[in-house]
Amino acid sequence: MTIDNYGRAGVIKEGNDVFTFTIGQKLDTTIPGVINFDEFPGYAKPLIYQVGQFNVLFNGDDNLMPQEVKTMIGGNRLLPELIEKQIRFLYGKGPGIYIDDYASGKPERKWVSDQRIFDWLDSWHTNGLKDNYQIYFNKVIRDFYYMESHWSRWRFTAARRIAGDMPVAGLEHISQTRCRFGTKRIINQYADDFEDSDFQFILVGNWNYPTANAFKIYRRFDHANPLAYSSAISYSKNPSFGEEVYAYNSFYKGVKEWIIGQSRTPKNINSFIENSLAARLHIIIPVAWYNTKKEYLEQICKENLDRQAESKTLVTLKVGDDVIDVGTEFREELMTKYVNSELKKISKVLSGEGNQGKLYASFKYNPGTAEEKWEFVEIPMKYKEYIDALVAYDARADNVLLSSKGVDASLSNITKEGVISKSGADAYYNYIIYLSNLTIAEYVTTQDINFALRINFPEEYASGKRIGFYSVMPARQEDISSQNRIQNQK
Repeated sequence: MTIDNYGRAGVIKEGNDVFTFTIGQKLDTTIPGVINFDEFPGYAKPLIYQVGQFNVLFNGDDNLMPQEVKTMIGGNRLLPELIEKQIRFLYGKGPGIYIDDYASGKPERKWVSDQRIFDWLDSWHTNGLKDNYQIYFNKVIRDFYYMESHWSRWRFTAARRIAGDMPVAGLEHISQTRCRFGTKRIINQYADDFEDSDFQFILVGNWNYPTANAFKIYRRFDHANPLAYSSAISYSKNPSFGEEVYAYNSFYKGVKEWIIGQSRTPKNINSFIENSLAARLHIIIPVAWYNTKKEYLEQICKENLDRQAESKTLVTLKVGDDVIDVGTEFREELMTKYVNSELKKISKVLSGEGNQGKLYASFKYNPGTAEEKWEFVEIPMKYKEYIDALVAYDARADNVLLSSKGVDASLSNITKEGVISKSGADAYYNYIIYLSNLTIAEYVTTQDINFALRINFPEEYASGKRIGFYSVMPARQEDISSQNRIQNQK
């Protein structure tokens, strides 16, 4: 048997039977250890705190926004794979070099080859960087779809200032969870109108357990003087309304409660199956009984205090099969032990197949004008209605999350898991529309690499060469010979 206490309420589990209980008809929130959060309306959490000589700008209300997003989205059944699809759509066939061609009167990408640039990209690992350029882009794109921003550490060669040499050895992705902006400027967070340019330092480390001496300090990458420091970190983001420094994850903020609710659905159903189907009774313990027993225990404590002074054996209390060491000083936990022992005795009478139909008798209490007694209220459960409501909520949450990410059901397979939408035309045209809306995502995720291209290959950059992601536009099935169509492939 187990009894879980939550102040003056709790749950009793005895075999396959589950009972709930409260002391009194209404839960008392004034008992010690129970916090009434309504007492703290409008409590403002700090935006800036000091770490060593730096004032660090919080990322999120508790400075753990990336960690919160990671946990929340990672625990959702739908979003991780949905975001993976977005990553694959943007990455396409991988990074390539292009030039915008205006011959037709509008910009059209012309993909070109440049062996020097690809030799430099392929040298990242041999230059001592932790990832090759493909993995770097994979991480950067993933950060964008989780946080609409990313951090890059610039690694420079020792001879970065020598003319004719390539100063940038490569770029390294740094996790969102490890980076925060800092400044040496004294900022009054309630009065100063601080700006993005005020934060010229990045502190890298473990923000779950921040300590002053546990962070690596980097200069922020200076686009006006890119070779100023031997190593620097840049922050690229999708600008957000009302946010000056960090990117604002509007997607996550807007659907946060839906993510929480949807992630709880399987837990709620499993808990319902495990516990609620076995829940039979709710036990209401009269407050008068509780207070009477409390006075009784207080009297025993006083008696034990006298017995201790006289070197006599202290009085213990036997309730059912339990023996309670009362001691000489009353503590509230004594009442918890007493109530739990009484509940164990009751549950043995009411639980199990052999006890069906048995009753538990108790005294009535009449301390005032109203009569109080132990009550055993049968718990009515509408199983079908409850499960149907959870399933309907889950389906609605699917639609909300899908629309918030801008991925049509024909592309996400959410209409029927694992099956492509029946309408090939829908999938084809929705895919074209989706690819045409990736301009901002591509710009943010390639901003650093193209600036590095400008530093290392100024002539190529001046000629219009840029690095982007190459996507192959699928042909419509009706435009392909019958033997080469998907359904005829073996």
